[in-house]
Amino acid sequence: MTKIFNNSFKFLPSSSDEIKSLGWSHPDIVLITGDAYVDHPSFGVSVIGRLLEKLGYRVAILAQPDWKSVDPFRSLGKPRLFWGITSGCIDSRLNDYASMGGKRKQDVYSPGGATGMRPARPLLVYSARAREAYPDVPIILGGLEASLRRLVHYDYIEDKLKRSVLVDAKADLLIYGMAEYSIAQVAKRLNDGQSITDITDVPGTVYVANKGRAVPDNAVQLPSLTEQQENASIFMDSYKKYEAQSRVGGSPIVQDNDPGKIVVLPPAEPISGEALEDLYDLPFSRLWHPDYNKQGGVPALTPVQFSITTHRGCFGGCSFCSIGCHQGKQITSRSIDSLLNEAEKIKSHKLFRGTIEDLGGPSANMYRMECANAQTCLRASCIFPNVCKHAKLDHKPIIEMMEAFVRWSREGSKRINVFVASGIRHDIAIKSPEYIDLLVKYFVGGHLKVAPEHYCPHVLDLMGKPHFDLFEQFEERFYKAAKKAGKKVYLVPYFISSHPGCRDKDALKLTEYLVSRSWKPRQVQDFVPVPQTLSTAMYVSSLNTSKKSIYVTKSRKEKRLQEALLQYYQPWNRKLVDPYLRNNKRIDLLKKIGFLSKPHRD
Repeated sequence: MTKIFNNSFKFLPSSSDEIKSLGWSHPDIVLITGDAYVDHPSFGVSVIGRLLEKLGYRVAILAQPDWKSVDPFRSLGKPRLFWGITSGCIDSRLNDYASMGGKRKQDVYSPGGATGMRPARPLLVYSARAREAYPDVPIILGGLEASLRRLVHYDYIEDKLKRSVLVDAKADLLIYGMAEYSIAQVAKRLNDGQSITDITDVPGTVYVANKGRAVPDNAVQLPSLTEQQENASIFMDSYKKYEAQSRVGGSPIVQDNDPGKIVVLPPAEPISGEALEDLYDLPFSRLWHPDYNKQGGVPALTPVQFSITTHRGCFGGCSFCSIGCHQGKQITSRSIDSLLNEAEKIKSHKLFRGTIEDLGGPSANMYRMECANAQTCLRASCIFPNVCKHAKLDHKPIIEMMEAFVRWSREGSKRINVFVASGIRHDIAIKSPEYIDLLVKYFVGGHLKVAPEHYCPHVLDLMGKPHFDLFEQFEERFYKAAKKAGKKVYLVPYFISSHPGCRDKDALKLTEYLVSRSWKPRQVQDFVPVPQTLSTAMYVSSLNTSKKSIYVTKSRKEKRLQEALLQYYQPWNRKLVDPYLRNNKRIDLLKKIGFLSKPHRD
């Protein structure tokens, strides 16, 4: 049954009545989001809003406004400094569409999971309405979608290359990455009276070279939209050229979007550990706005409501993953005291029932694995294709932190459960049996997510993932630890179908392995070409990073087959799996799957 939360906490104002109750004539900043308003540190607009509030600005939230009229965009009053616009926690295409292009039936970031609460391309539509409402107020784009679509990019729904979203939205500035440092600088300079058109030197920002905005002398030119449209192989060149500069201290990037020329400045410095702790110490209520109570609340909050983020960043460098593109590969961790202080706040929350759902980050066991060379290093991954000699894969700090949580959870008369649900890097974990023992004994409730992703070595190489034997080593060690702890716990492996370089025969090899183990995976993700990732560059160009041709699955029929092969046991997949196995004379596999009710004659 859905819980209804009654708010007794302070939210940022999100209606004209709330603004009036605060005695404001108008806000300084209005943050527009395509998600429902949830006051929680897992929701980016809330983090930015709370940060700007702490810095002394009057911040209002305009969540999921009705874009069919300009009136909602005038409802909170004219922002004194700027509009900040985000499509929400995830890319709107991923939120609205499945990998095969079908519309999703639920939007977990909307009240009651309802669909249709945001426009098809929120950044463009919201920007147009905001400009219509108050033409002279600067518009700044941010969030994951803006970050990943800051350059010429591929859109898998339209199946074509698109201009930078900054150009299409006709906004004044785009901030990419996690944005806290950059947005604070921009807000201060606007507050000091500087024009938005003069702000061309803030790290982590993108601007259009017009209205007197110059291109830096040391800018590196990327292939234009037209050049990439005319020759798909150039897409890989563009990706590699940009990645070489997408680090602190890199050169600015310039790219013609035909029309429109954008300048992408190097990323901002990663946030410090102290600043990250300050962010999580902001007064989040960990609730959805009470206006959503009648609809049953916002489903996306439930799995993260009482979770704790230990660190930021990921140095895994998986080809298909956008975390490194957005958060960066440098790890920034919080202190044990900061984490325990947040745990105490959660413990006192009126809705807390005794379980912290997740203690982790993008990869939970990268906590405190910082590298002094991270900012200058050009490697996409610290651990693939081999472990960098500078990588500090020491589990001692995370073991110390976990032991502190074990002690904390057993204080007092009521025991508290603390789990790791965000997934771990198994190829790192096998380096520390002590970590695995501690993880299994205290932090795995029933299942632990791991991501071997595939079985075939050449596919894993393209994914930037370790070979399958490392997963098997981890699996053996995991179940030894479970036996030692006297617990029945299980691994939940994740797999990806139709990744660039994966043919049907490769999917079949994975199926053979799954059947041999009697595995029936539920966690199968058909590959989605997310903007700004290496896998998408492979998908568009049909090339690997050495510019050698690779096979790319693009037809819906073949993508459905590969996904069906990995979920061979589902009855609705039989119409795809059965004829494929027969045509490939794999009656033996059909028998093992159980699709043959009687002997089949070749």
